[in-house]
Amino acid sequence: MPMNKFLYYIILSFIIVINITPNLKATEKKCFYCKKYKYLKDWPVEERPIAFVYEEIVFPKDMFDDKALKNRHILIKRAEKKVAHRFVKAKGQLNKYQHLMIKDSAYFEVMFNEKLNKKLAKVESLESLKKARDAIRQSLKISPNASTSEAIYKFWATGKMMTKIYNQNKKKKKKNEEEIIKRVKILSDLKKQIIITKTNAQKAATIEADKTIND
Repeated sequence: MPMNKFLYYIILSFIIVINITPNLKATEKKCFYCKKYKYLKDWPVEERPIAFVYEEIVFPKDMFDDKALKNRHILIKRAEKKVAHRFVKAKGQLNKYQHLMIKDSAYFEVMFNEKLNKKLAKVESLESLKKARDAIRQSLKISPNASTSEAIYKFWATGKMMTKIYNQNKKKKKKNEEEIIKRVKILSDLKKQIIITKTNAQKAATIEADKTIND
């Protein structure tokens, strides 16, 4: 998929993420399961589609530190903070930091999965979040039916790869900028030398002309 088209789909997905949740109460219910169940505790696990069943996950080793892994409350807060920062506070920089956008999609998966472990989570909200999650997955052609673990690892691995490319390009750009600055300085010094040489040549020519006249 061309990068421009890829970026279009992924930004469109995050626009859905940013805007869908705050407007749940303002719009008519467009959910299916919420018409029968209000809270997750009312919805028997055996009757839920697999997408609405909490999954125990072994996270990528560098996704959370030991403190978060030992404390589920801290882990949830970290995931929510990542999502809020990337897709709400810094949404204007999604195009600039595509690699971070992809990596933080993994935290969105974590956030959604952890909500499936809360008995008082509203089914209506979960269905809306799932739609946003599926839209984000579509950007990397991850199936809506794929497990949360699979999606997390794909987002995380792709994000790391894009981060490496971003850093390489940034380093290359910096090197090019330094090279340009160096060349500008050389040209500037060369121009100064030409001016000095021209001035000295003119002085020498004047002196020789004076000698000739005197002779």
